[in-house]
Amino acid sequence: MSDLEVFGKAAPGTGSPSKERGDCPFTQRVFLELEELGLPYTATYIQEGPNKPHWFMVKNPSGLMPVLRGGETWIQDSDKIAEYLDKHYAGNTLKTPVEFRDVGDKIFPIFTKWLQSKDPGSPCRDEFVEELVGFDRHLQNHGPYIAGERPTDSDFALAPKLRHARVALAHFMDFRFPQELGAVQNYMNRMESRESFEKTNYPDEMIIQGWRTKFKLPEKIANVPN
Repeated sequence: MSDLEVFGKAAPGTGSPSKERGDCPFTQRVFLELEELGLPYTATYIQEGPNKPHWFMVKNPSGLMPVLRGGETWIQDSDKIAEYLDKHYAGNTLKTPVEFRDVGDKIFPIFTKWLQSKDPGSPCRDEFVEELVGFDRHLQNHGPYIAGERPTDSDFALAPKLRHARVALAHFMDFRFPQELGAVQNYMNRMESRESFEKTNYPDEMIIQGWRTKFKLPEKIANVPN
């Protein structure tokens, strides 16, 4: 019997600790892997900001999330959590082959850089599209998932980030993922329709509000006059 507890971002205004999930894609990655492995766990959510509970800060001085408590062991950082789960529970079944581990890893940083620029015409736009095109090409050659016929850790890490990018860019930048990138569209549909994803998901409005707060964004960027 596993004794696992995940600490992640709480929904705004729900306090600490909370049982209402926030919109963190890194925490969703951890939940996805736990769900896919069929491991029982407890989810506890902590409000972002300076007033995290004292008991939480004692165990996790950085205050950063997600955090996994496995018995008496506390692990912070989604990459380290994934390694822990794979080693202790999955028998390396979720591990992405080394040659595919970097696939799609530039998409999220470029998305956040573009959003933070508050400029729909930023050079980041072309960089973002270029990364999507490259990812589409990879999926055509190696898909339907990053490493082939079954999802691995890299898919559970990337899919929540792609959803954040899709929702936030559509709202703030009036940008849509190109429909001609069929492999990417199919990949997102495939990942987001998995039972584990639907169970650990959160509303689009929460994603929009989360990025608006983080980067102090206006209601819309694309329609704001210069």
